[in-house]
Amino acid sequence: MDKHDPAHWYNRTREEIRTRGAIFNINEGIDIDNGNKCITRLIGWPGIGTRMVSFHLLIHKPGGAYAMHSHPISEESVTCIRGKGEVNFGSGWEKIEAGNLIFAPIGSAHATRNDPSSKEDFVILSYVCPSPLEWYQEIGLMVKGEFNTNQIDLLMLNTLTDTIPTKCVMKENELGGAERAEVKGYAEVAKSGGVFNMYRGAPFRGYGGLMKFIIWPGVGAKNCGLHHAHHEPGVAFKPHVHPISEDAILIWDGEGMGYLESRWIEVSEGDIIYAPATVRHGTGCRKDQPKMMHAAGCASPPQFDLYEQAGYLKDGKFTDFPLAKGDVGK
Repeated sequence: MDKHDPAHWYNRTREEIRTRGAIFNINEGIDIDNGNKCITRLIGWPGIGTRMVSFHLLIHKPGGAYAMHSHPISEESVTCIRGKGEVNFGSGWEKIEAGNLIFAPIGSAHATRNDPSSKEDFVILSYVCPSPLEWYQEIGLMVKGEFNTNQIDLLMLNTLTDTIPTKCVMKENELGGAERAEVKGYAEVAKSGGVFNMYRGAPFRGYGGLMKFIIWPGVGAKNCGLHHAHHEPGVAFKPHVHPISEDAILIWDGEGMGYLESRWIEVSEGDIIYAPATVRHGTGCRKDQPKMMHAAGCASPPQFDLYEQAGYLKDGKFTDFPLAKGDVGK
C-alpha cells in the first residue's frame, strides 16, 4: 500500500491502531535478534496498539533456529511464507516449507529451524493469541505490566525497510510427517500441535466467495481461527464486523483491495490488514486483475458466527466437516 496513506500503521497513533486498525507490511517492523541466526520482526503487537492478536515475522538464516519454547496462556499459528525448514514439537524434526501452517496449542513446546545447507532464508509469519506479554517482558520492552513506550518509539524511529520478496511461492504439499494434522488426528493436534497446509480446509461461502477454515475450533484451536480467502477477479468479501474478534489478514498472493473502516484501499502481497473488534473490514479482487488474490486472516477469539453459518457448529457442538483442497476447493 501507499506508505503515505493515513491507514498505514506508521501514520497512526497507538490509540488509533487500537480502535480503528491499520495496514502493515512484512517488510516493516522492529527487528529483535534472537541469536542463532534468527530474527523476530515485531509487526503488529500491543506495544504499538494491537490487543488479542500479535503478528511477528521470523526470519531464519541458513542454519538459523528459533529455540524450543511454549506459551503459558497463548496459542500460536504460523504461516510458512518462503523457503524450506523444519518444525519440532518435541518428538523430532519434520520437514515443512512455504504453504505449510504450524499450530501450537497453549503450553505446547515447539521449535523451528532452517537447514545449514539452505541457500535461502526460511521466513514464517507467527500469530500469537492472546499476545505473548511474557515474551515482551523477556526482551525488555515491557516492565511491570507496562510497555516501555520511549524505548519502543526509539526502535520504531530507527526501523529500516527490508527487501524480503513477497511474490508467492506457497504450494500444496504432503509435508509434516507424523505431525501432519490429517495423519495425527485433530484430537491429538488440540493437545500437542500439528502441521496444516494453506490450500486445505473446511469450505465456507457465506461472505461472497470461497473461504477455507484451516486452524479453527473444529480442529482443536481455542484462541485463534486462521482462514484462507480465495478471491477470483471481480469477487469481494462483503465488508463486515466481528463483535468481539480482532482480525489480522495477510495478503499472500496477488493484488487487490482491502476495506478498513469506511473505504477500499489498494493492497498487495506482503500487506497485513489489522481490524480491531467492531471495525468494518473486508477484502476483494478487482475485475481487471489478471489473477486471483489470496488472503489469510487470523482472528482472536475465533469467529463462532462463521462456523454456525457454515453449519459446522450446531447446538453448541462442532460437527464433521469436508476438507476442500486446491485453489478452488475441489
